[in-house]
Amino acid sequence: MPYSMTGFTFVKKTFPDYEISVSVKSLNSKGFDLSLKGDKNVVMYLDLDIRKLFQESFERGTFQVVINITYQNLSNVLDVEKLKIILSQIKDLVNNLNLNLTDDKIYDILSYQLNSNNSEELPNQLKEDVLNTVKESISLLKQERKREGDKLILDIESRLKIIKDFTEKIEKEKEVILEKAKERIYQKVKQLLGENYSERAFIEATLLADKIDITEEVIRLKTHLERFYQLIKLDKPIGRKLDFLCQEMHREINTLGNKMPDFSNYTVEMKTQLEKIRQQVQNIE
Repeated sequence: MPYSMTGFTFVKKTFPDYEISVSVKSLNSKGFDLSLKGDKNVVMYLDLDIRKLFQESFERGTFQVVINITYQNLSNVLDVEKLKIILSQIKDLVNNLNLNLTDDKIYDILSYQLNSNNSEELPNQLKEDVLNTVKESISLLKQERKREGDKLILDIESRLKIIKDFTEKIEKEKEVILEKAKERIYQKVKQLLGENYSERAFIEATLLADKIDITEEVIRLKTHLERFYQLIKLDKPIGRKLDFLCQEMHREINTLGNKMPDFSNYTVEMKTQLEKIRQQVQNIE
């Protein structure tokens, strides 16, 4: 069954020295797009790896990924000696310039210095843990998109059934409607040509009636419906193909209504259901 493009997952994993959280929000999109936010070192060093993991798992969708790391023991992360040196330099500068800075201000300066300098390569173990957490998030997101996709297909199938039923009604009734139309045309042509040209009027009526015959449109519409049912059973991205089929079905239904206004009640409802299907299809990968 197809996948929806919408979903949300949140995964939090605790390790000896840190805690990693990954949130992923998936939205509709005509193509693939990913934005990565959160821990700046993760964004800097793992952006390409994370992007590759998503591209291998999804064909379409906009993905908003936020990764945060909370360290349990800062001594394992910070260079304490470097920290002492920076703090000493700040204090010396404050004293030399006779600055009156509160501890909060000194802390702000220290934080800025740390953030400016703390862009070192991520440890291999941390990289592995982050990527594994991302993989788990992707797995859960696929499950969520699958559940949403199943709901979409159930709704689409119910609406396809309505269109299919109306198509079968039109197919059964079209010959009667066509004969009535032919008779109306025959009488009008005969009035114009006179009684002496009744045979000619019949030929003209037949030719004109052929122009409003909807047999080909019905056949094509049934073919599109059959193809639609086939596609929604596939376990792969089909959103673009379904969208194209919706356009083709709309064209055939529109032609049916134009050629035979007697079926306008049917075709109006068919187009209403098809529009709702088209809206749902926009959510399918």
